[in-house]
Amino acid sequence: MGGGGFMKHASDTNRKDRAQKAARRETFNGNYSAKSNLGEKHTTKLDFSHLTQEQITEERNRIQNVFYKRRKKNLVGIIVVLAILVTGVLWLYYLFR
Repeated sequence: MGGGGFMKHASDTNRKDRAQKAARRETFNGNYSAKSNLGEKHTTKLDFSHLTQEQITEERNRIQNVFYKRRKKNLVGIIVVLAILVTGVLWLYYLFR
């Protein structure tokens, strides 16, 4: 009389899953989702009092450069995709004309 092997496996798996979920809940207790962090109650103000005005200016310039490079990369990607689409449409137009 075998039987019960699958049920034993399912029971063990469920027990392990419940234990893992409980451990995660305990580890991350008190953390909030990004949605709740966006509420006014949870907003935090950044404190730059330890930085000099020159360091703040350097950091602003660094962030602007990062965003500029990202925008430039996105623009190049959009232009490439549009060029491929236009080429494909023109190719199909001349192919089936």
